[in-house]
Amino acid sequence: MRDRLPFVAVGFQATAVLVCALGAWIFSGAPEALFVLYGGASAVIPNGLFALRLALHRGRAPETYPVVFFVGEALKVLASVALLGLVVQGQDDVQWLALLIGWIVALKAPLLLLPWWHWQSRRSAGRPEMLVSKSKTFS
Repeated sequence: MRDRLPFVAVGFQATAVLVCALGAWIFSGAPEALFVLYGGASAVIPNGLFALRLALHRGRAPETYPVVFFVGEALKVLASVALLGLVVQGQDDVQWLALLIGWIVALKAPLLLLPWWHWQSRRSAGRPEMLVSKSKTFS
């Protein structure tokens, strides 16, 4: 379960952006919904690549984790800003509010996963098969 959490978070981000875009389409129209999707994609795509990079690094020397994490985080932020810049440069009439709402929804959606993660860990606490760890024991 813990190994899949970054991908669950990215999936939850994408779902939250799609729901927000659907609401924008219903209440404001297609152009606003499209900018909500643009804003959300500018956060979801870099986060997905970052989660993939962390997953590919699993099993390597623990000393390299901080470097991989912080370099990946910096690249993620730069990619998000670059994607937002591409949207602004590529569109004539930017719907700023919709763009920023999509971006903020994507960035804040993983916070809603914390109660779910807590509930899942408490639910599995009584089940021995969920508690088996893959870690090595040291003697």
